[in-house]
Amino acid sequence: MNKWKLYWVTSDGLEDCFVVAKNSRSAKRIEKDANGFEDQEVQVTRIMDIPDEYEMLANSKFRDWSKKHDYNKYLDIDNLIAWPYYADRWLLDLLGAEYRMIEEKEEILINDFVISTNSIYPVGVRAMKELAELTGDKFPNISNVSYEGMRSTLDNMIGICITAIHKIEKYITDSFIFAIGNERYGEYSIKEVTSLWKRKLTFGKLIKLIQERFEIDEDVYYALTLFLAQRNKIAHGLTMDERFDIDTVWGQKELVGYLALFLRNAWLLEEVFESAYTVTMGVGFNLIKGDSDDPELLKTINDFEKDPIVKNKIALFSEVFRMKI
Repeated sequence: MNKWKLYWVTSDGLEDCFVVAKNSRSAKRIEKDANGFEDQEVQVTRIMDIPDEYEMLANSKFRDWSKKHDYNKYLDIDNLIAWPYYADRWLLDLLGAEYRMIEEKEEILINDFVISTNSIYPVGVRAMKELAELTGDKFPNISNVSYEGMRSTLDNMIGICITAIHKIEKYITDSFIFAIGNERYGEYSIKEVTSLWKRKLTFGKLIKLIQERFEIDEDVYYALTLFLAQRNKIAHGLTMDERFDIDTVWGQKELVGYLALFLRNAWLLEEVFESAYTVTMGVGFNLIKGDSDDPELLKTINDFEKDPIVKNKIALFSEVFRMKI
C-alpha cells in the first residue's frame, strides 16, 4: 500500500491546490493551517496514490533547495522531510499530468480527473466506472476497456446515447398526445396527432406543450433541460468541439465523461417517461374497457392494472406530473 497520496484541495477558488498527504484529514489540515480556512470551507478529493520511490526524490529536492537558499539552516537539513505539503510541478509531471489552456483558463488532466479553478470532474475510464457503479448491469461491461481501444468504446457509447435519445423521444410522442391544448388539433384523430408531434414539432416545443398542461417536478424539469442541451450538442457535432476533440487522447477522455453524464441523466428520464407511456396505455385501456364485451381483452386489461410494476410506474408519473386545472 502506497504511503503517500495526492489530493486536490479546494477552498475559495483562489487557493485551490494539490497536496501530498497520507490521508484526507492531513491534506485538509495543510490548507487550513496555511491559509486560515475553517474546516467546512475546505473540500478534499483523492486523486491518486504516489509511488513510494518518489518520497526519497522529494526529500532530496527539498534538502537541496534548503541548502541553496540558506533556508531551514537552524535545522538538521540532511534529515528534513518534504511531505506532507503542497505538491510541486515536477511531481505532477512524473505522475503524468497534462496541461492546456481552453476558454482562457488553464486545465490539468491527471489520472482521469480534469481540474481547473472551481472545477473538478471525472473523465475517461474513471467516468465510465462511476456510471457503471450507479447503473449496474445497464451500463456495458468496461472491465477490458483501455485507452488503446477508446475510439471503439466511444463509438459504442455514442450509439447507446442515440438509442436513449430515440427511446425518450418515442415515449414522449406516444404518451402526451392528450397534452395538446390548442383547439386546432381537435379535428385530428389520435394517430394523426401522434404523427403531427413526430413530424412538425421540435423536441423543445414538445416540452413546452407538456408544460401547458402539467406542472413538472422541479428536479425532473432541470434534468430535462440538461438532456435537451446535451442532446442538441451530441446531434450537432460534439466531436468537433475543441474540448471534445475525438482525435486527441484528452479529447477522447472528455468525450467519455460527457457521454457518461448524458447517459446518467438520460436513463433517469427514460424511466420517468416510460411511466408516462404506461399511464397513457392505462388511459387507453380504460376507454376501451367501457365499450368492450370481449372477456379476453377485459382480462388482459385487468391483469395490466393489477401488475405491481405498472402500479409503481403510475405512482412515479403521479409524483412527477401534476395536471393543471
